[in-house]
Amino acid sequence: MENMISISLDRAAYAAGDTIIATISVRQAKPLPARSLSATLVCNERKRIKTQVVLDRYDYDRDKEMGQPYSSHMETKTEERARAAFEQEKQICGQHTFSGEETFTVQFTLPQSAAPTSHEFGHDNAIYIWKVRAKLDISFAPDEHAEAEVFVEGL
Repeated sequence: MENMISISLDRAAYAAGDTIIATISVRQAKPLPARSLSATLVCNERKRIKTQVVLDRYDYDRDKEMGQPYSSHMETKTEERARAAFEQEKQICGQHTFSGEETFTVQFTLPQSAAPTSHEFGHDNAIYIWKVRAKLDISFAPDEHAEAEVFVEGL
């Protein structure tokens, strides 16, 4: 048996406002003292933001010299911004010695305004990815992590 942490969810898909029940399994080959076990529900958002900028005379002339024909002195720039749109952490247990296989259950409630899961930029120029993450905080060793994607239905 190897050291391992895993997450399983009670359903394949959720709607905004639903309760997520996550089961976290910790399997250890030998007793392992840890400071804590925590779980986090997080929604990562990536947005494309388009802005129009006015080329100053120098840039316009320089681009013209380099053979880049412009029909306008305006240029559209696109940038991507990423942020955590939602994050809720719950402490599952404090200082504990894990041995064998132990199972813990944690519940999260999706906000009523939860954006549906999307992996591609759509009409709103945004991507939303929901995940449940678990972290086993081990003293004087690298922490163990696991994550499971939560599919939020919508649109």
